[in-house]
Amino acid sequence: MAEPIMVFQIFADSSQVSNLECKYGAVTMIPFTGKVESDLFTGEILPGACDVQIENPALSRNMCAKYMFKGVDCEGNECLLFVENNGYLAPVMRNDPWLPACPRFLTDSPVLGDYLCRQQFRSEVQGRDWGVEIRIYDIMKEV
Repeated sequence: MAEPIMVFQIFADSSQVSNLECKYGAVTMIPFTGKVESDLFTGEILPGACDVQIENPALSRNMCAKYMFKGVDCEGNECLLFVENNGYLAPVMRNDPWLPACPRFLTDSPVLGDYLCRQQFRSEVQGRDWGVEIRIYDIMKEV
């Protein structure tokens, strides 16, 4: 199995979470902070990051997190890295340790742009005692 190209550490403040529950479903909005340290990119999440989780009456959950890191690429260039990570959790998946998701990236890094802005990545999301860990994989390296 391939090694992740990046691992994000995500920290949520439970006092800032917004919830709405009704007979049509539920939505939870979770603001968060975080960081990444990797060979490709090292940085911190800028303010405004949010994970929006929408659950329907059948208990299927759609999750979409959007956030932006400020940091440096593998050549030391200061840059921004935008991430949108989308996942879907069906009731039968509730006991799986990792949630599969699909990340999308945008960056102004002259080194990473051509690589990260392709649609060739997958992610695995897992809750930890300290927050959430997101492992990013290049699916082309798994083939």
